[in-house]
Amino acid sequence: MLCIFLTLLFLKMRYRFILLFTIIPLAFSCVKMPKNNYVPDFEVLEDFDWKTIEYRPMTLTQTSIVLNEAGDTVGMSLPAGTYNFIVGKTTTLSAIPDTSAASANEVSTKAPGDKYKEVIYFPSKNGYATVMYEDLFPAKGDMDMNDIVFGINIEFNLDNQLRLRSLKISIQPRAIGSSYSSIGLAASLSGGSYDNYVDKIYYSEAPSIGNFFNVTNYGGSYSAEIGNLFDVIPLTGNFRGHFTDNSELFLNVRNVDPVIGTNNFWVYIDILPSRIFHISNLTFLDAPSIGKVNLDIFALFGDRGKEIHFKGTRPTAFFYYPYFVATWPKSDFSSPDNWVWAILSDQSIRHPQEFAKIYHAYPSFTSWTSGGGSDWYSPAVTEFLYTKKTF
Repeated sequence: MLCIFLTLLFLKMRYRFILLFTIIPLAFSCVKMPKNNYVPDFEVLEDFDWKTIEYRPMTLTQTSIVLNEAGDTVGMSLPAGTYNFIVGKTTTLSAIPDTSAASANEVSTKAPGDKYKEVIYFPSKNGYATVMYEDLFPAKGDMDMNDIVFGINIEFNLDNQLRLRSLKISIQPRAIGSSYSSIGLAASLSGGSYDNYVDKIYYSEAPSIGNFFNVTNYGGSYSAEIGNLFDVIPLTGNFRGHFTDNSELFLNVRNVDPVIGTNNFWVYIDILPSRIFHISNLTFLDAPSIGKVNLDIFALFGDRGKEIHFKGTRPTAFFYYPYFVATWPKSDFSSPDNWVWAILSDQSIRHPQEFAKIYHAYPSFTSWTSGGGSDWYSPAVTEFLYTKKTF
């Protein structure tokens, strides 16, 4: 009877995260878990974190522009101080003096057209990182990591005290290798104490978010999702709607198929004036931490409860926690043998064709997950990659 009670309680928990993870071990002690006979193609280090990005410290002695090795801007008009830039592990940064005329940063945050002088970009002003998801969570899937693929560019707008005032997330849709008809994307901002930071959200086009998200429409701007303990920012509830032809389920994942056009979009988020925080307290795709505010990007497939996150990040109140039965004893969006369902490259790279495993398309993937090297996207095997369009 106790076992049944604990298991039912586990299924009903949605908001009380701390109590939930106290109950999980008790509930699972009552259930005989099936033997896992899966034999992986290669071993992933047990403590491998799957990160291709890092926080790069850099001290500026004067107001500067920060550039990457390609000469693209990573920071604009940044005053003297020490920074932790979010960059790829192989990125090289340099700084040059900013000779533009100095002026006080007195800009309203009421509209997305406002411009800030002090700006930090990820991965750079004109670049896109590549995000790939697998949709069969909690099963491991076919490992082609192309169920949705998009480029992402993030602009962090700061005031002259280097506090985050707003951010702009730009999405470049690329491919869908999923059979789900409804696919959503969202971001979240969460601190260690579940604080709220979002004031209003603006969209480059009328947002199709009703498939998954309940928000308040203020008439031109929107709220964060209603019903969460921290801010969930809908990016789109209809990822397929950003492709010009949806007559097929699989889009831009097979070289034998015609190229399907895509439409870029952006989402602009104002931070509450009472909740602004220093940019050094921002983390990206990281585990929750007291004193920090983490920005997460996650996907939804089919229904609101099927969230797929980067390893270590926090699910929302609407996540269907019984999915973690299949990944037990893990509850951090990694499998028992430390596989994941979301990966990121800080560079714009090609994605695998349908059914082509990512570690066949990128042979360095296996050594990278075994602790060798700082990235995995060179060399590439063209026959396993989608090559009909360059993003």
